[in-house]
Amino acid sequence: MSRNKLADLEALLYAASRPIGLTDIVTRLRLENEREAADLIKKLAVTYENDDSAIEISMLPRERVVLQLRTNFTKQAGRYSLKPLLTEGPLRTLSFIAYNQPIEQKDVASARGSQAYRHLKLLEEMGLIDREKEGRTRIIRTTQDFADYLGLSTDRTSMRRELRSMFRKLELDQMEKK
Repeated sequence: MSRNKLADLEALLYAASRPIGLTDIVTRLRLENEREAADLIKKLAVTYENDDSAIEISMLPRERVVLQLRTNFTKQAGRYSLKPLLTEGPLRTLSFIAYNQPIEQKDVASARGSQAYRHLKLLEEMGLIDREKEGRTRIIRTTQDFADYLGLSTDRTSMRRELRSMFRKLELDQMEKK
């Protein structure tokens, strides 16, 4: 395997900034097949691991892969970040959706206010929610990318339990800062 293919894979995963499927990797890098893509992914993952890097390659369900920060570096990276992924408003809207999904768009707007429509557009562009038209309304759900990004279960009941736990931890962290 050429070093260029490994660098190309790294650049692709970095630029994607979200999970990407093996088939898409094969197409974009003009590889022979998914086995070649999987071999490249394993080699890149080992490179990061051997270097004790803060970055890792994570394999996800449905033959998808993502380049991400190792979880034990999240807090440290948060201190260095110049801008959060989401500001407080969209993050609260996303939390509301995740906890109450599936939910009608009008109910999100009612709970979160008129700015919710801007938040929904941003969250959809980021691939964190889907808005599906059902009759005269839209039903909103989080996406697989949302669950993968936060390391949550896709099962609604399990996700709610995990979110409750995360919210409690965030509240405790906020109380400790005061």
